[in-house]
Amino acid sequence: MIAVSCRNGEHFAVDPDLIERIERDPDTVVHLVDGTHYVVETPFEEVLHSIAAHRAGALVTRARLTNGYAATPTAARLARRHGNGRASEPELGAVPS
Repeated sequence: MIAVSCRNGEHFAVDPDLIERIERDPDTVVHLVDGTHYVVETPFEEVLHSIAAHRAGALVTRARLTNGYAATPTAARLARRHGNGRASEPELGAVPS
């Protein structure tokens, strides 16, 4: 979600995946895929930057996942494999015996 401000002072969040287009003529107008449109006070470039930052964050989060789970940090994984450190924890996706 990205935060925008309307001309009337209302603040709300919009799902950037639902934005069809953004106009700058002279006000910034956000058009959603369902036909709704909002005249926002947030500058055009700031809306575009917010969308780019949102999508970049989603890509980074997706890259950190392994098979749908958060990846185990390398040091912790190696410590478990070699029997060092604390008590053994099951690997993600491991079936207890």
